[in-house]
Amino acid sequence: MPAAAENVTPRCTPTMACEHARYITEVAATPHPQRLDVLLRVLVAQGLQLTSPAERAGLHPLVVPLASGQAAGNGTTEVMGLLRWPEGSAARGLPVVSMAPGAPAVTLCARSTDEYVHRALAEEDERGGPGPLAAAAGEDGGALYEAGAVRSADLRARGLGAYLTRSGALFPDVAEALCRAHQERGDSLSALITAEWYMRGSHFPGWARPREYNAQLLAGIGRDEEARDSARMALRLPWWTLAGGFAAMAALAQLGSGAGDVQAALARQAASQGNLPPGMVAARDARQQELHEAAALLDLVSAGEGTWDAVRSPLAERYRRAGLAELAGFVSA
Repeated sequence: MPAAAENVTPRCTPTMACEHARYITEVAATPHPQRLDVLLRVLVAQGLQLTSPAERAGLHPLVVPLASGQAAGNGTTEVMGLLRWPEGSAARGLPVVSMAPGAPAVTLCARSTDEYVHRALAEEDERGGPGPLAAAAGEDGGALYEAGAVRSADLRARGLGAYLTRSGALFPDVAEALCRAHQERGDSLSALITAEWYMRGSHFPGWARPREYNAQLLAGIGRDEEARDSARMALRLPWWTLAGGFAAMAALAQLGSGAGDVQAALARQAASQGNLPPGMVAARDARQQELHEAAALLDLVSAGEGTWDAVRSPLAERYRRAGLAELAGFVSA
């Protein structure tokens, strides 16, 4: 997560915040986060520049861009945004994500606007106390994070990750850091237990990364069969939520090298688990079939077949035929 930029005066006008809020509500057709304006101010304080929510070229069709900046280490442009789930966004909220234009994957930065701001303030506090980020967040920031909490005596020895986890704010990179810490101490069992906790369905629903990480962990300690099974479970989730890419996970899953081969193999597995005759797949109604095909289109782009911009039209058509006219309009916008 970006730290506060030096010599940056946060500038996020009410007009800018209103533009993003209106786009999310009217174009993405889902409620905007309550503290969207706070998130935008914090992103600016971190050195990012706000971008128009309509500037979506090269981005995943379900991402609403908020701000952009140079990624640390490689100089590429990184876009911060919100993910609009195909279904259930009103109940599930809008995760904070990042991606480079044209990249095959989306990275989960935080499950919600509030958790992103909470972490940013805690990190700043750990580095030496309230500063530009706290000033940018204002009173709303105080409702999310109490200054000094991360530096309290009972948590400091175990670090920021322990504080965040204990506070209920969960992040993929923090969970993975906890696993690595166990490995570095030579405690593979605790690392595996932590990875199992990381994969718990209620923590990061819809994201393949936890199972991908578990597969990599298992492979690294020679538990190849379990690694294969975890990789296959990862590939049942959106491929664009894999951090290491489709090819590496497909190789670990031993289902074939091409995207079509893997999709066919997964369909055969689903049929066998449902005790269906060879060549048959579980019955789907028309709406479910359209959503299945929409998800497959996104997976293929993530696997290197096509681009996010090129897939928008056929993707929107699948959503439209599934009865999701507002979502189709957002994808096409």
